[in-house]
Amino acid sequence: MNQIVEAYGRLIDSQLPEHPQRAADLMTAAYSLVGMQASHFPSKKRMASREFLQGYTAKLMAKLLKDPSDSAIVNIFMPSEIFHALGTPVCVPEGLSAYVVCTAAERAFIDLAEEKGASGTLCSYHKLLLGCAEAGVLKRPMMIANTTLACDANQLTFRRLADKWHVPHVVIDVPYETDEEAVDYVAAQLRGLARTAEECCGRKLDERKLKECVARSDESMKLYRRYLSLRSGVHFPETFTPELLGAISNKLYLGTEDALTYEKLLLKDVKNAPKHTTERRIFWMHTMPNWQDDVMQIFQGSENRHTEVVGCDFACSSLIDMDPEHPYESMARRLVMDSFNGPGSRRIDRALKLAKELKADGALIFCQWGCKQTQGIAVRAKQVFEENGLPTLILDGDGADRANGGGQQVVTRCNAFVEQLEGLADNSAEREGR
Repeated sequence: MNQIVEAYGRLIDSQLPEHPQRAADLMTAAYSLVGMQASHFPSKKRMASREFLQGYTAKLMAKLLKDPSDSAIVNIFMPSEIFHALGTPVCVPEGLSAYVVCTAAERAFIDLAEEKGASGTLCSYHKLLLGCAEAGVLKRPMMIANTTLACDANQLTFRRLADKWHVPHVVIDVPYETDEEAVDYVAAQLRGLARTAEECCGRKLDERKLKECVARSDESMKLYRRYLSLRSGVHFPETFTPELLGAISNKLYLGTEDALTYEKLLLKDVKNAPKHTTERRIFWMHTMPNWQDDVMQIFQGSENRHTEVVGCDFACSSLIDMDPEHPYESMARRLVMDSFNGPGSRRIDRALKLAKELKADGALIFCQWGCKQTQGIAVRAKQVFEENGLPTLILDGDGADRANGGGQQVVTRCNAFVEQLEGLADNSAEREGR
């Protein structure tokens, strides 16, 4: 992280807790500037799809910090087509926290959350959300909604914030089973969510608009599956941020015109990408430490080697077809059939299938601080991947707190893993040469 960003982060921290509005204004200005740059002065070195969605996301974060009174705070697995149809912006812990840590301002918010009682072992994405709320930087939204999928922190963070702000809180219970009875059960809850959202925003949900959102979701999923089918044969010059954006687009923004535009641009980018040659290709599980420049560089190239991330299970956990004529059932089915729902073996099997389809040379399982689900399946996932010929690295780290990032040790382990893959590739080439 460069010195200018570090200095800006210290400036934001210095305004807390006495001047939270100044801190919010500094953050809003930074995110607005990022949005303006990406929208109006896109970098020619970056993919058009990345610049488009990054610009949209940055502007949305600035808007939410400025005035969230008509917004909903949700978890990333929440089907948000209902809110999109109502014209209600949505905010997730992972999105807000990723931006805060990229402005090097997370420490004061995390410390404040822990001072107010948040556990040190709580997911840092959620601690940052809590800290922003406790500081008064993130103000009262119109409502809060979350699913029981797939994060334990959901049940703590969102309930606490709803109590703090005295706003309605809706919890969508997702059954462990993946049958039609479970779909009907979740669909009924989503209909109840829609009624609560109508009351909160004072607008009637237009079912026609909801169906249009679900139709865009269906088209977006088809485009993303087409992108995946082409991704196995090409090389991308940058791979970290696009995978994170894919997770946001395929979940939080799904159903919007902007998500559909992103998928179209992404498909165009992959069609125009050069054929892959000798790159080492990594399939990534879970979130990414996108603030950690030295780790990003390992997976985005150097002069003498290139290792790239070709896919992430977080972005691909539920790419099912959707039926616009049955919007609630379609959103419910997407939740129920998500690979993060049910036994860990479902997620592992789905990840392995994707890794094979994307012609990955290895896999990396990122155990985000406080995420019990990923930590719980990591050893078994490594065993399954390696039994199927994919060397695998389990990496402990943090996507939202630099204090838990692991520092040089993480870089050393990543470099050693890449060298292992290169050595295996060299040995394979020698055997083929004989």
